[in-house]
Amino acid sequence: MREEWKMKERQDIQAETLHKLVKLSNNLGRADYHLAIIGEGNTSAKVEIKDIADSFFIKASGTQLATVTGNDFIEIYFEPIVQLINMENPNAEEINYIFEKAKVDKKYRANPSVETLLHAICLNLEGVNFVGHTHPTAVNRLTCSKSFPENLKGRIYPDEIVLLGKESIFIPYTDPGVKLAQRAKKEIEIFLNKHGERPRSIYIQNHGFIALGSTPTEVENITLTANKAAEIRFGALLAGGINTLPKDMVTHISKRPDEKYRENLFKK
Repeated sequence: MREEWKMKERQDIQAETLHKLVKLSNNLGRADYHLAIIGEGNTSAKVEIKDIADSFFIKASGTQLATVTGNDFIEIYFEPIVQLINMENPNAEEINYIFEKAKVDKKYRANPSVETLLHAICLNLEGVNFVGHTHPTAVNRLTCSKSFPENLKGRIYPDEIVLLGKESIFIPYTDPGVKLAQRAKKEIEIFLNKHGERPRSIYIQNHGFIALGSTPTEVENITLTANKAAEIRFGALLAGGINTLPKDMVTHISKRPDEKYRENLFKK
C-alpha cells in the first residue's frame, strides 16, 4: 500500500511539473514574442520529490515550443547525463547510448534535445527548477555582433537588475551538445565562485539566451526582460552608445527591500 502511495505521489508531481512546463513552452513560442520559430529553443523542468530530484523533463528534438504538448517531452535521469558531461570526448555512438540509458521510459522513441546536457547542468543548481533556452531576435542582434559580449554587459535600468541579476554569463560560440555543456559548466562555476549566488541569465554568442528560474513565470519574465533590454541596447547603440548604470548603483538597487519584494512577485 505504501509503495502504491509513493507511486501515486510521483505521478501527481510529474503531471503537475509537465503541465507547467508545457504552458511555459507554449508562451515562449508565441509568434508575437519573436523568441523562437520552427524547432528553435528548448525547455526543461526538474522533477523534485521530497527535495530529491533524480530526473527532469526535456523537450524532444525537432518539436516546436509554440505547439508542444506533454507527449513532446522526455523524462531523463540526471546521473547518466552528468557522467556524459564529464567524459572528455565522447563519440556519437557513446552519446546516443547514454541518452537511451538516461530515458525513464525506455519505450519513448523520440530523441531528447541536443541541449539536454546544458539543461542538466542548469537544473542541478540550487533554486533552479525550470530552464528556458530561446533564440530571441532582439537578443541575437547583439550576440551575433562583432562587439559581443560588450554590448550586453552591465545593466541599463532597474528591472534588468531585478529579473536578470546583477550580472549575466557570456559564453563564446561553442558547438552545441557536449562541448557547449562543458563550457557552460565551467562558466557557471566561475560565476558561483565570484558572486556566491546562481546565475539567472546566460548569453551564448551567435546562438541565443538561457533563463534559469525557480518557477516557469520567472523563466518567462527573465526571457522577456532580456529581449526588451536587447531592443533598448540596440537602439542606444544607434543613438551613440549604451549608457550602463554604475556598478555601485547596480549593487544598491539589487539590495533595496522594495526591489527584493518585486523580485519575489515576478516569480509567482
